[in-house]
Amino acid sequence: MAFRIIAPSRVKKAKPEGSREVLRRLEEYLEHNCDEPVEILCGFWKDQQDAITYQELRQAVKDGEIDRETIRLWMQDYSVLVSGMLYKVWSGAAAAGPSGQPVLDGLGFEFNLQTPGMMDWISKRGAEFVTHVTQQQKDAVAALVAKKMRDSHTVDELSRLIRPCVGLTVKDAKATARLYDSVAAKLKQDHPRMKPESIRKKALDAAQKYAERKHRQRAMVIARTETAFAYNRGADEGIRQAQAAGYLGELKKRWCTSGDDAVCDVCASLDGTEVGMDDNFDFGGRLLFEGYRLLPPAHPNCGCGVEYIEVPPAAGR
Repeated sequence: MAFRIIAPSRVKKAKPEGSREVLRRLEEYLEHNCDEPVEILCGFWKDQQDAITYQELRQAVKDGEIDRETIRLWMQDYSVLVSGMLYKVWSGAAAAGPSGQPVLDGLGFEFNLQTPGMMDWISKRGAEFVTHVTQQQKDAVAALVAKKMRDSHTVDELSRLIRPCVGLTVKDAKATARLYDSVAAKLKQDHPRMKPESIRKKALDAAQKYAERKHRQRAMVIARTETAFAYNRGADEGIRQAQAAGYLGELKKRWCTSGDDAVCDVCASLDGTEVGMDDNFDFGGRLLFEGYRLLPPAHPNCGCGVEYIEVPPAAGR
């Protein structure tokens, strides 16, 4: 008789049916509601790239930093993005959140999105998002105009390389610059008679295509993460409204993950953890905003959810 041995890392932990259903509904919502934000974000970054002039880019390279007026305009752009697109994404996800909780199935409960608490959360999340992504954009450009980069590239090279990197993180902007250098060096080695202008153009073309892929990847991470933030926040608000209306009694919340190999160590350690409604889950990292540890996601692209479970009354009550 032959036995098939499964590696421990591939064995999934058995999950309660309610937790599996919470995750299924969350993933289904994310699967059907992230494509539009991705396209809008990619178009938004392209518009920002086109808006900054070559003269402004050259000046940034010479100064070693992006000017304050450009940063102010970027922050203004992101504010418009939030009011014109992300507000709709957050509102829609928050409204859908309660329908992801099996404990509310069949209760006839109607969720009110327009409560001060929910509207205040969306407003604060928008302000935090604008500040954070503007700073990321500033830092990415700063990495490209740092002294080390200026010493190894011409002003024209860096000016042209910055444009496709507008909208990327520091990590991806640096990776784009490394690709440019790698392609240029390979062309110079393999084609010693190729004109320097042709080498730079081919290297820039490769860098631009790479940056486009990174923009799309980043847009998907932002879309999924921000949608998950609002979906889980809406679920929590809906549960609390149902409690206040007498549909539900005392509750606790349970962290749920898919349990597969894609789950990070942080979320794997939280899987199945149960805490009170007003208690934080125990995970580290930088505090992104007030109430961050009350609910998933724990990090960008986190696919975890929370199951709300009724607590049986104590004996004699």
